[in-house]
Amino acid sequence: MGRAALMVLAWILAFGMEAKGQGGAGTGDVQVAVERAIALGKSGQYSDGLSVLAPYLSTPTPTAAKACYVAGFLHKERYKQNATGSDRTEAVAWLGTSLDLDDRAGGRAPWRESARQALSYLGGTYFDDAVLAVRAFEPGDETGILALFDAHVAVAKRLNPGLDATQERTEFHKNIARAYHQWFSTTGDDAHFEGVVTHYERALALSPQDITATYNLAVSIYNRGVALLKSFGVETSFGEMIAMQEQSAAFFDQALPWFERANELQPNRPETLRGLMIVHHALQDNAASEAFRVQLENALKP
Repeated sequence: MGRAALMVLAWILAFGMEAKGQGGAGTGDVQVAVERAIALGKSGQYSDGLSVLAPYLSTPTPTAAKACYVAGFLHKERYKQNATGSDRTEAVAWLGTSLDLDDRAGGRAPWRESARQALSYLGGTYFDDAVLAVRAFEPGDETGILALFDAHVAVAKRLNPGLDATQERTEFHKNIARAYHQWFSTTGDDAHFEGVVTHYERALALSPQDITATYNLAVSIYNRGVALLKSFGVETSFGEMIAMQEQSAAFFDQALPWFERANELQPNRPETLRGLMIVHHALQDNAASEAFRVQLENALKP
């Protein structure tokens, strides 16, 4: 089956075979416009179809609910063809409006499920685009990534008002933190390190029990202190060395509560106990370091 035939089949599945003259009083003109727009859409003339519907979309009423649905469908199909963000936005808006108007009319339109499926598809594209943007991350991209995620959530909640997207949002912040960590590992830029800390903290503000974010934040801050100590060179002055040692100790102090929190969330986890042993040693608290060394040995016993 060719591409044109497949497109026509998709439209038939979405709209069915149009019956003539079945609209209620006052619906004749809009019904004719809707049928004309559908016919244009089947032949790929999306802009012409939208022009036909335009007079009925300025202040839509329940009588024009199907016109709104078809407008949304036309924008969706044009988005699929051209991947234009404005078409996606318009598609979501008109499909949502069509469902709202149908709700006012009793929520029994035969195209209702098709509108919901179209919205679900569009919401999924927002999510997919956000994931792709994380994979290709560059510093500063997080605003756009989170805007895409917010758009995904808005559509998902339109379809399922009780949806809780907290875990998904937490994962996005964690992935952005990891992306910033990769950049910091390459550049050593303080702003990139702050991106790591900021997004792990935002993840934990959403999900305080997240052990991965807690432990990774602790390790990231501790490693920042270690990197400072390793940056000493023959050209480093005594004064600079003292300042860098003090700054390293400040990072170790900052990391310690996060290691302790990780140990509270998952007691006796070997990775966390090792971190506590090492950070106490770095802070020259040998008694505490030894105590965690013993705990680590016990945790590793078969």
